[in-house]
Amino acid sequence: MTPVYSAHLSTLFTELVPEARPGAATEAGFTHVESWWPPAEDPLEWAALVRGAGLVAAALNADGGDLATGERGYCNRPERRDEVLAAVDAAARVVTAAGGRNINLLVGRQHDDAPLPEQLDAAVATVGAAAEVAAGRGARLVIEHLNPVDVDRPLLPTPHDAAAFVTRVGHPDVQVLFDAYHAAAAGLDPLAELHRITAPIGHVQYADFPGRGVPGTGTTSLPALMAALDRIGYRGAVGLEFVPGASTASALAQVSGLG
Repeated sequence: MTPVYSAHLSTLFTELVPEARPGAATEAGFTHVESWWPPAEDPLEWAALVRGAGLVAAALNADGGDLATGERGYCNRPERRDEVLAAVDAAARVVTAAGGRNINLLVGRQHDDAPLPEQLDAAVATVGAAAEVAAGRGARLVIEHLNPVDVDRPLLPTPHDAAAFVTRVGHPDVQVLFDAYHAAAAGLDPLAELHRITAPIGHVQYADFPGRGVPGTGTTSLPALMAALDRIGYRGAVGLEFVPGASTASALAQVSGLG
């Protein structure tokens, strides 16, 4: 298949001011971009920049809490359910304005206030409700696994865990976000894990491992990942979420299929 790459504007083109990054992505040959949360006072202004550059938003994160202090979502906190729904509604407004529909909803980290099965039950219920909010605006949720080395006690530490969670939610607008870097950082073979997933995959992200580096600097082959995605029939975008080093342009020269 012809690769459909998405430039992650939170890691690529960071040598430029945020407002210049969508245009730079277009010049580099991208048709899709994504972001954690838009770096703009008014996120809809970011959406307008994306569309004005002829791009589509492949994915956008919903608010995941205070990331600097370690939060990675809070769907497993029933008392914060309304916050989750509001965050998803806000993200849905922006991602659809930018021509896309995928919302990366981080589900959270394990805490000590309830047993893990209860936390998973709470997260399943909240994500199901959030999916209704997203669907009402023409968006959908993708659920990402986070490795337990970079993130302390993530609720979903492996691709298998994310797929099992999505299956439990059982909503057509909740799918898996498969992240090759997080799979490798969890000590797994990303390609083998990809073939184990039976739940629908709504989005894919890539960085080489270790170091979240440029393709070819580690153990996770981007061409091999693209070939594996082709074999399983995946036709969505692959978000390039690697850290390019000094020059995004020189890093992108390592990615075949651009331009």
